[in-house]
Amino acid sequence: MVNNSQAVGRGRRALAGVAALSVGVAGVVLSGTAAMAAPVPGPVDDSVVGSLTVHKYTYPDDGAQDPSGTGTDPTSAPLADVTFEVCEIGNVTSLGDTSNLGWDQVGGIDALSSDGSALTGTEAGVDGTTDFGLSNCTSLVTDAAGIATFTGLAVGAYLVTETDAPAGVTMGDPFIVTVPTPADENGGADNTGMWEYDVNVYPKNIRAEAPDKTIDDQPSNGVVLGDEIGFSISQVIPALPAGEDYTKVTVTDTLDDKLDLVAGSVVVSINGTPLVLDSDYTLDTTGDVITVTLTGALATIAAGDTLTVDFNTTANSNGVITNQAFVNINDLDLDGDGEGGENPTPEVVTRWGNLLGEKSDASGSNLLGGAEFSVYYTTDTDGTCGPVTTADIDGQSPVATVTSAADGSIAVPGLWVGDSNDDVTNRCYILEETVAPAGYVLPTGDAALTAVNITPGETATTATFTIENDQQLVPGLPLTGSQGQVLLTLSGIALLGIALGGGLLVVRKRRQGAESA
Repeated sequence: MVNNSQAVGRGRRALAGVAALSVGVAGVVLSGTAAMAAPVPGPVDDSVVGSLTVHKYTYPDDGAQDPSGTGTDPTSAPLADVTFEVCEIGNVTSLGDTSNLGWDQVGGIDALSSDGSALTGTEAGVDGTTDFGLSNCTSLVTDAAGIATFTGLAVGAYLVTETDAPAGVTMGDPFIVTVPTPADENGGADNTGMWEYDVNVYPKNIRAEAPDKTIDDQPSNGVVLGDEIGFSISQVIPALPAGEDYTKVTVTDTLDDKLDLVAGSVVVSINGTPLVLDSDYTLDTTGDVITVTLTGALATIAAGDTLTVDFNTTANSNGVITNQAFVNINDLDLDGDGEGGENPTPEVVTRWGNLLGEKSDASGSNLLGGAEFSVYYTTDTDGTCGPVTTADIDGQSPVATVTSAADGSIAVPGLWVGDSNDDVTNRCYILEETVAPAGYVLPTGDAALTAVNITPGETATTATFTIENDQQLVPGLPLTGSQGQVLLTLSGIALLGIALGGGLLVVRKRRQGAESA
């Protein structure tokens, strides 16, 4: 985007526009093309048909090209697939007119709109207005060598606008060029009297990478609500035009309401080496907005360096939690959207949901407290949570433990489901019952396991599963009913029989004793 002050300066340099753009910027020598035609001395000739060759390169470290296309070859890479539009600026008196009114009119253009579609100025066009008009617009795309050549251009003034570019290429501002233009690199200041009708221009552009934001591998940090969530913002420092310095580098991240910053977790680094707070950068975390501003480090960063801002948060509630950061480097357009200033990272998402079930007896009519469970994380994300066995948790440590409450509820406040790294929206967790409620049987083996599907969202309030327990059996108590009474009756009769038989035996023995006496 071009601001008005930039446009004013560019418009006021219209007489030397092409030459000024050529100074210190690399190009290529176009041997064998119309652009290599020799400069022409003398007054401007309206009968000559000229051309405009645009050379599109990343900002070079060296090189100096003239409007004729001669000079030092570039060392930076050409940029293909960049679209330029060239429009004739209408309502301008011929540049070959001896009154020089046309040159005054072009020099009087003191403002360009951000996309180059409108021009204003202090010198009126031939129709008596300040409408300079645009006509005969033509668009071309740069080739593999970064070149687009517009031919058949009549003597006049032209507006050149970059309308499209590949991702990661910062588009240049609109500018004005004249056919012909002064042939020397100083824009005519040397008064050589030579005119270049086949003009070469070298728009100053920067190849930049858009900022990025990622989430750490969550299972390594923990998967229960309250465990830390790690974020990383990264930005490759773009090259700047020769003579320009880094004057602004900021990174901002407004945290979602569901995230809380972990105090002291922000680390700012260049190429993996941490910077020093309050010396290399400042940090403000007011109002859940993380703002990192480079200060002393501005003097040491260089093109190609990687700036990273790492920090940790915790989720304070369940749901789909989205976050995005913004990077500003000298107000440049880093993401290729045509807008400079705050360049957004991709949005990143972390997803959390809670577990809620209930514990009951086998009849389902009595809810039971006091059952204890271990909770295990799994990589099962298809949402079906099929049958599970003890092999599924062998060698693993539980991520949480939970005890059923007096009302039978089994509740884990929040569990991680997935994030931007995998786009998972379902995840199975396994509960293993380790302690049964008093008076109930603890299941063993696979029977002790229950798979539960967790989906992201606000906290669930209705149980999604039920785990039952059988009541303990109590053998060994006196059998006093039905068949027991029969057994007792039969036993009583036997005892009476024994007693009666014993009595008869005593009587018989007494009789035998009396008779013998």
